[in-house]
Formats: sequence, structure tokens, C-alpha cells
Amino acid sequence: MTLKIKGYGWMVALLLIAGNSAMAQVRGIVSDALDGAPLPGATVHVKGTQTLVITDGNGHYEVPASKNDTLAVSFLGFLTWEAPVGERSTIDISLQENRQELGEIVVIGYGVQRRKELTGAISTVSKAHLEYNVAPSVDALLSGAVAGVSVTQSSGQPGAPSSIRVRGGNSIHASNEPLYVIDGVIVYPRSTDAGTGGNETAIESSINPMASINPADIESISILKDVSATAIFGSRGANGVIIISTKKGERNKGVIRYTATSGWSAPAKRLKLMTAQEWGRLQMESFGNKGNLTGEYLARIGKGYDWQEAVLQTGFSQNHTLSVSGGDEKTKYLLSGNFIDQSGIIVHSGFRRYNVRISMDREVLKNLTVGATATFGKSSQNSLTTSTEVIYNSSPFGDGITNSLTYALFMPPTVPVYNPDGSYNFQNPWESSHFSLNGRQANPLYDLQNSVAESVNNSLLANFYTRYSVFNGLVAKVTLSTDQSAITQNFFAPSTSALGLNEVGVGSVGKKQHEIWQTDATIDYSNRFSDTHFINLMSGYTYQNVSESYAVNRASHFLNEELKHNKLSFGEVQSLPVNGILGSTLHSLIARLNYTLLDRYNLTATFRSDYSDRFAEGKRWGYFPSAGFSWNIDREKFFPEQSALNALKLRLSAGTVGNTEIGDYLFKQIYNPQMYNGKPVFVMENLGNPNLTWETTTQYNAGIDAGLLDDRLNFVADVYYKDTHDLLLEKPASLGSGVEKQMVNIGNVTNRGIEFGVNAVLAGSSRLNWTVSANIARNINTVTDLGGDNNLLSGQYGEQILKTGEAFGSFYGLLFDGIVQANEDVSLLPAVRGVTPNPGDVKFVDVDKNGNIDPNDRIVLGSIQPDVTFGLSSTVVYRQFDFFALFQGSQGNKAVNSLRRYLERAGSSYNMSARLLDAWTPENPSNEVPRISAGLPMKEIDSRYVEDASYFRLKNITLGYRLQLAGCRLRIFAMAQNLFTLTKYRGYDPEVANGVDIGAYPTAKTFSIGIDLTI
Repeated sequence: MTLKIKGYGWMVALLLIAGNSAMAQVRGIVSDALDGAPLPGATVHVKGTQTLVITDGNGHYEVPASKNDTLAVSFLGFLTWEAPVGERSTIDISLQENRQELGEIVVIGYGVQRRKELTGAISTVSKAHLEYNVAPSVDALLSGAVAGVSVTQSSGQPGAPSSIRVRGGNSIHASNEPLYVIDGVIVYPRSTDAGTGGNETAIESSINPMASINPADIESISILKDVSATAIFGSRGANGVIIISTKKGERNKGVIRYTATSGWSAPAKRLKLMTAQEWGRLQMESFGNKGNLTGEYLARIGKGYDWQEAVLQTGFSQNHTLSVSGGDEKTKYLLSGNFIDQSGIIVHSGFRRYNVRISMDREVLKNLTVGATATFGKSSQNSLTTSTEVIYNSSPFGDGITNSLTYALFMPPTVPVYNPDGSYNFQNPWESSHFSLNGRQANPLYDLQNSVAESVNNSLLANFYTRYSVFNGLVAKVTLSTDQSAITQNFFAPSTSALGLNEVGVGSVGKKQHEIWQTDATIDYSNRFSDTHFINLMSGYTYQNVSESYAVNRASHFLNEELKHNKLSFGEVQSLPVNGILGSTLHSLIARLNYTLLDRYNLTATFRSDYSDRFAEGKRWGYFPSAGFSWNIDREKFFPEQSALNALKLRLSAGTVGNTEIGDYLFKQIYNPQMYNGKPVFVMENLGNPNLTWETTTQYNAGIDAGLLDDRLNFVADVYYKDTHDLLLEKPASLGSGVEKQMVNIGNVTNRGIEFGVNAVLAGSSRLNWTVSANIARNINTVTDLGGDNNLLSGQYGEQILKTGEAFGSFYGLLFDGIVQANEDVSLLPAVRGVTPNPGDVKFVDVDKNGNIDPNDRIVLGSIQPDVTFGLSSTVVYRQFDFFALFQGSQGNKAVNSLRRYLERAGSSYNMSARLLDAWTPENPSNEVPRISAGLPMKEIDSRYVEDASYFRLKNITLGYRLQLAGCRLRIFAMAQNLFTLTKYRGYDPEVANGVDIGAYPTAKTFSIGIDLTI
């Protein structure tokens, strides 16, 4: 009997154990601790398992869990809650709002730092901006996001790069682009133009070198603006630094995430051109009607053939991202892949990218961690073929035809696109000698469909690190990284195309291999002594090797065009191959001290010494010190505890950084081979300069950070002054030297400005969370010295000028003074190049008062530099809905509308702007548009075409809805980009990166829908 009882006892015990470990349903409500309101969309996770649920619209949840499990509950803007289940079956959870969320730690150069200890001007892109702004590229994420960072798109071409300026441009001929640091790898944006040795490949656009990075992989972006923050990068920090940290896996948390978007694009604007009847009447009345038009023909074709509409299209896009992440107690991993395919709004243009990224961190020993990150991307872009710049008066560039798009704009509307049988029409009696041969003319739509203007970039960005904790507070780290790209540009213009007519077909292939290897070895020591002192010391050595090789092959007069550029040997005329190799090395010693006293007084002292072989012997070392101080005034005893102002910090910094971003070997004399009488000869390409050395920028910054109403309202304000001396400047070489220009260290440029940013939480309850961020900045750029030279002109007709006392990108031209009217006494007017103007002709201001209008009457008409730039974004989360809007703009910048200038020039070959319908006549005394036969009296530009390029743009608007679906988180969203733009600019788009609009790819208005699924 006793044995029986014992046996039953074991059975009962086993049943009790099984019962205790069985899964039960745990339910409850997640609410806001502040007001008790339920929190819909909160994540309830059973730690150590794949089990998670999302609270419903009333904050309710129900999850299977055992008494030994631990629940973790998280929600954006609140502190994570954790507790064991125990014997409870109902657990109601109150979450505390996190006032310091994501703002406490900031990524800086070679480390991280608490925001309250920062001494430099460092801005971060908000989490909402990164999450809701579904942008195809990194630079698009920066538009309007941060004060003092100006992002100007170079083209509407999908995949094209943008011009980014942090606190203005410092340099004239060295790079002004910021330095990127991606997961510790230093990346300097480089040209993807493989048509070296001249514009051999005749391709208008180039691939954005940052396009290989998938924006969905980005965890955070920090922009280092002042010298206290950037000096640790020494010669690389003069133009600001953008630090990008990508997402990584989390321990004990497996996550699968899939995001997909699909959308369509349409031209944001169309130019108003003449119809067939308007243009035909003008030809018959004013230009001799060389095409033999008749009234009957014009009546039959009506408005005629719209070539602009023929080459524009609706573009479609798709974007897919899949990531898998997770880890255990010692390992974190993330694997992601991305595919994006965008067809452009111009026929046969577009962009495609494949991207794969892997990240892994492993604690192999107690104090030893290793990790690796690798991103491989393949990008391809179909662009526009482009004409060469004007050399002789017969160049199409001189008539405004710069690419296959502008040629379509100039096509007469009386010329059909297709023949009656549906084939392309190659008969255009109006064409001048540019694109006409043996009675056959070019068709721009055919050009777009059959020409090749392709850029392909294969890139690898990878790093491997090992970090060892020597003892508490002392960490040693070694990193090996590489940044590689293999760029190929393929060009082919058939014998029936505009660029292939005269050469009976022409093609070329350019290849460029770019390779960077970087090694960093650093030691970091941190310690806090009682509650009084905190110290952080970092020192190290970095080495970087850059190599670049290139080769271009070109052929023309093709016997067989079927394989296009893929068989250059089919060309009877083979050009001399162009190839070469470049390289440079950079050695750097770095050191930084961060010291905090009493949690109130913060000091950062930085020193970096760089050795670059891009400069002459004996001139290669650069020394870049900086110091920054900040005072947390709110931590002083005299600071009132009960005050609307709850946080206040003062920042001051000063120091020096440099710029080494010029070409290689410019300090040497370089000779290149050329063909002369069928034989190669050597011609000097670079004169060299034995004194070539660093361009240096000294910076000063003062800033204030303030928080009000328990940090619901935060302000940041900075004023700065930057002085750049020993400019790396290409100036005209001395006569008889054999070259036109020489790189020298001459001149001085200053940038001074003010920045202001505000972040506000307008509503912070569980049902409604509404935040607004706004920024505005003003930068004044001034050339203060050009080494004794002045009025250095550039551009097709000298429309841009470098002049002391003026800004970079200043425009130089005549001052328009109206139209000569019929009742005016022309004898009192200044002559135009010695010719007395007639009624209907253009008048200009006689600046030098000599009675004659000539190039000496030109003045500065403005510049590309805006008076202010600004951005405004707002995020609203209401229950399960979210809404995001981003506005961006600038005020006071100018652009030369060169395309409009040519479209408003009346002639007998090409279509014109509809604005010429209001041309001056005795019956229509216009004071803006001259008479039809007036032409262009001066080749120099005038103020009519230096337009106000200020704009205000709705850059992005997104509406989303979150819900729980079978234990998964699902967000459905719709998005629109470039929905509207308010501007006075008359071209396609006011954003013109170099300030001269010669007919760049138009901007698209884009609409997308998408899903974001997390498992």
C-alpha cells in the first residue's frame, strides 16, 4: 500500500509540473501611465520566444505564456516595460513616457557621446523622418531635415546625385561635398563618370555614388557641422561630415520585415511651346517658309505634333526590401536585400538597383567582440545622350540643343513624329546643318528609343572590426574596411541618330575601377571619478589607400550596328584608346579628450595630423587642432527649478580643418599622348606646382540649446564663421607654359551664417501624438581674395564670375532695360555693339556711360547662393493612423534659364516658346518680349534670363494605417512626392545644382502605395 501511494505521488507531482509549465492565455490592457488612456498598436513580446502580439484599438492584448515567461511591452515614445508572468492571467500595464527617447546618445566621429556632454554643432535626422520618408536614396533623406544642410538635385533623372552643402561651399576647385562615414567606413562621394579623357561617352547623367545604400537599412544619421565635431576627421572635415549608422540585429529577438512600394510618376511641369498653326504662321510671315507650308496643311494638322509630349511618359516604379534579424546572448545578425526599379518620365530612361547587406557581431570571449558588415550593390541607369559644348558656331550646343530631350523641345510642331505607315519620320525640312546629312534628318524620339546611354556601378562597402576590453574603461579596437566600385558607361548613337549622323554611328565604352582600403587602430579610455569628473580619451592611427584605374575605347563609322557598343571592332574608325591609373595615400594620427566637470562644464579638445601624397614634397603634412566648450546652465544651483525653461546649454568651439579633395599628381608635370599626322606625340596636360599644399579652413561657432515645457519644445540656434585660405584654385597659367590652367594655393573665401531649429510636441497623449520640426538657415558666402586676379569668367558665354566681394556661383551679364518703343528717340539710346537700336529691339543699361553696349557693361546679377533655406516636417499619430508631411524650400537664389533664352529666340529652324506670341509689334507694344526679327543682339546673357529660383515645395506626404494581422504587425501606406512647388521660375524645376539650366532632366511628381510587414 505504501508503495502504491508513493507511485501515485510521483504521478501527481508530474501532473503538477506539467500544469505549471503549460501555456496559458495572459490578457490585459496597455495604457498611458499619465492619463490612463489605452495604447493601440503597442507590442507585447514574450521574451526569448518568437511570440508577440499587437494591442488592438482599445489597448487590449491576449498572448500565450507560461508563469516562467517574462513579458516585454514597448511603444514608440514610451519606456519599455518588463515583468515575469508568475501566477497572473490578467496583467494591466501602464507605460511611462520617455522624454529622453533617442536623444540621449549621439553618434560622433570614432565613437558616441551623450547629448548633454556635446560641445559641437551636431544635428540628427529624426526617427520619424527616417521611418516615414520612404526615399530612394540617402541624399533624399536629408532634404529639408536639418538646418544648414542644403540639398539640391542635379537632375530629375532617377538615380542621379544631388549637390549637398553643409554651411555653404568653402572651395572653388576642390570638392565641396561632405564626407560620409557609413558604419565607420569613410566614404567620399566620387564621380561615376567613366568617360575619362573628355566627354567620350556623351552621357548626360551619372549614378549617385550613394545610391548603393538602401535608405531602409539606416538606423540613424548625424550631421557634424562645426569644427569641434569635424576636426577629428582633419583634412576630410572641411565640408562637414555625415555619419550613417545602419540597422543591426537584436539579441534574443528574431524579426522578419518586408516592405514593398509600387508607384507611378508624371512630369511635374510642361513648358508652353508654340502649336503648329502658331509656328507655321510665323514661318510664313517672317522667315521665308523654307518648308513650303500651306494654310491648308496647317488647318489639317490643327495643333500639330507635340514632340514634348511624345518623349515624356508616365514612369512606374517598384521597391522591395526584405530583412531578417535576430541573435542570442552572444551574437547579433541582420541580413537584408533590396530591389528598386524606376522607369523615368522620359522615354527609355530609368534606374535599377540590387542591394544585399549582412551585419554580424559576436562576443567570442568575455572581453573580445568581433563584427563585420558588408553591403554589395549593383546600380544601372539609362540616361540621355548629350551634345558637346559649343566650340564653333555650328555646334548644336550653341543653339541650345544640349541633349535628346531639348532636341525634342526644339522640333517644329509641323513635323510628324511617325510616317503614315508607323515608322519613324526622318524628314525635317526645317533642320539646319546640325543634324542633317544627305537629305536625312534626326528624330529625337528615335534617339531616345535606340541610343545607348547606360551607366552601371557594382559597389562593395565592407568592414571588419575586433574590439577588446583590456580592463574596465579601456577598449582597443582595430577596423579594416574597403570601399570599391567598378563603373562602366556604355554609349552608342546609331547612324540615324542626331549624334551618329555625321560619324555614321559612334560608340564608346568607359570603365573605371575605384578602390579604397582603410585601417583604423584606436584606444578609448573612459572613467568617472566620484560625481565630479568624467573623462574620455581616444587616440589612434588611420591609414587610407586610394587607387583608380580607367580605360575608354571609342569607334565610329560602323559597318554593322546590330550589336551597338558591344562590338566596337565593327567601327572602321578606331580612336586612340585612353587609359590610366591614379592613386593616393593618407596617414593620420588622431587624439581627442572629452572632459566633464560636475555634469555642467564640458570640454572637447581634438588634434589630428594628416599626411597626404596629393601634395608636393615637403608640403604634405597638415595639422588640425580644435577645442570646444559647453556649459549646462540648467544644472547650476541658481537655475530655477520651477520654470518653463527646463534645459539650457551654451556651446563654443574653434579650430582648423583641411581639404585634400583634388585630383592626384597635380603637383607634377604630366604629359599625355595624342595623335598628330597619324603618329602619337606627347603633349603637356598638367604644368605641376612644387609648392602645392593644403587648403585650410578655420572655423568658429557659438550655439544655444534650450528645452521648454518639460522638453516638449526644443530650440537650437547657432552662429558661425568659416575662413578658408590657401584655396586650391585653378588659375590661368602663364603664357608659353603649354597649358591653360594650373592648380595653385591662392585666395580666400568666407562663410558666415546663422541656423535655427525647433522641435515641438504639440500633442503627446496615447490617442494623439503630434510633433512638428522646423529649421531655417542663412549663409553668406564671400570671395575675399583671388591672389591679385579678379573677374575670372566661366560658362558657355562667360555667364559665371569669380569676383572678390561676391559669392560663389555669381552670374554676370547685362541689365535689361525694356523694349525700344515706336515713339522713343533712338538717337538718345546707347548703341548695341555700335548699332543704333530700332523700335522693338532690346534695351540694356549703359553701365560705363560710354554710349555703347558691350561686354564691359556687365554686372553681377545675383548668385546661386540662397538668402535662406528652410524645412518643415510634421508627424501625427492618431490611434492606428499616422501622417507625415515634409516641406522644403529656399529664398533668394538665382538660376540662369539658358533653355528659356534659346526657346525665346525666333528663327527658321526650331520651335519656340509660346511667350513669343506676345512679341512686340507697333500694335502690341510689349515691354518684355522684343520683335520677332530682333534675335539676340548680344551673345552675353542679360538679366531677363537670370531668374529668381526661390521655391516652396511639398517634398513628401505619407498616410499610413497600422493593424495586427495573425500575430504580425502590418502597416499600409500611401505616399506622394513633389506634389506641388510654388515658384516664379519658368523652367522645368528651380533646383538647378550648378545654377545654369541648359535643359536638365525634369522633376517628376510621384505617387506610391506600399505595405510594411513585421513578423
